[in-house]
Amino acid sequence: MSEQFTVTMLGGFEVYRDGQLLDLPPSCQRLVALAALKRRAVPRSWTCRTLWPTTRPDRATARLRTTLWRLRPLGADALIVVTPQSIAIAPDVSVDWHESVDLIGQLVGHREPADPDRDLAAELLPLLRAGCLLDGWTDDWNAYARETYRELRLDALEVLMGSYAQDG
Repeated sequence: MSEQFTVTMLGGFEVYRDGQLLDLPPSCQRLVALAALKRRAVPRSWTCRTLWPTTRPDRATARLRTTLWRLRPLGADALIVVTPQSIAIAPDVSVDWHESVDLIGQLVGHREPADPDRDLAAELLPLLRAGCLLDGWTDDWNAYARETYRELRLDALEVLMGSYAQDG
């Protein structure tokens, strides 16, 4: 039976394997978060430059290998798809931020200001309440994503609040 991984990036950062919280080292957390933020395969060299910008390229490559190796004993290596050229979050990993962004897109994208789907709103509200993307993280490499999500979240709340005001 295949393991199910869940990455929580809203309101902080946590990784679960089959519902059990995994205690990942900080370097592993950063790698998983970066891979999840990108939502596609990214070059290993770019990953090294992003996570370790002040480190010599050969040392950054060694740090990446060590970080990937550290996932194995934790049973978390299946979180990341690694090729000789790239790294990506595994396609079957559930990421709350992905779900939230997709639902926000359904809510505010290409819609007339009509009543939002109540099932969609019910699914989205707990994600919006969960908090900011990578709350408490201050790395430069995730600042843009955090700010963009903050704006998306505000847009979604505005649409939902407008809908509830019309109902009232």
